[in-house]
Amino acid sequence: MTPSPAPRRPAALAAELSGEGRGEGLKARAIALPITLVVTLLLAQTGAGRFVLTVLFAMWLHEFGHAISAWLCGAFALPLPWFTIGGASRSIWFIVLELGGLAYVLNRWRARAWPAAIVLVLLLVGLLLPAGVMEQFIVFSGDGGALILGTLLMLSVFLPDEARLSRGGLRWGFLVIGASAWSVTFTQWFSAWRDPAEIPFGKQEGGALSDATRLVDHYLWSEAGLIRGYLALSVLCLVALVALAAAILRARRAH
Repeated sequence: MTPSPAPRRPAALAAELSGEGRGEGLKARAIALPITLVVTLLLAQTGAGRFVLTVLFAMWLHEFGHAISAWLCGAFALPLPWFTIGGASRSIWFIVLELGGLAYVLNRWRARAWPAAIVLVLLLVGLLLPAGVMEQFIVFSGDGGALILGTLLMLSVFLPDEARLSRGGLRWGFLVIGASAWSVTFTQWFSAWRDPAEIPFGKQEGGALSDATRLVDHYLWSEAGLIRGYLALSVLCLVALVALAAAILRARRAH
């Protein structure tokens, strides 16, 4: 039997994430991150720019936010343009499939299975949510998911050169996608904070009620609470982005 690789120390992991300066320089990536975020924020302030960023990037992460939150609660969901199929109730067969897949990953790649372990913990927490709370979590996670997934995609710019998600300049594309989704979502709710009339109430493409309408009218969230929730998540994601990027840069300088 081939021995499993030894677990990497935190410093080594940080150095690996930094890419050790190979390929596109770490400094160039560190500069590209805030520049891309500022540019997408400016574009999101314009009608045409916001439309393009939404159609190309933000809408997709919004729907994946719904779908991923449903998966973490044991419900099957399929993200499609402008809407997500399923996610209304848990499926025992889908839960078995998820647990089986995670068990296989944890057993097959023990030394590098920490992402699967994190997903397993999140899944177990999601399965404990009452049905009503699960529904609200999935609805909120449209724009919430766009913020979180956007942040993770922006951080992918620091992936090492040999990582699959870095090949062919993929990390630069992920940086643009992530920054666009975060900027569009943050701009929407910042505008709503300044003027509650900007809350996206009504119906979406296809006639379905918007997430904001469902949360306020069906689940009785207050408008102020809805706005505060998305803005708080926006700020948390931005703080995490800055903190993790700084940690990677410090680890690179230490090596």
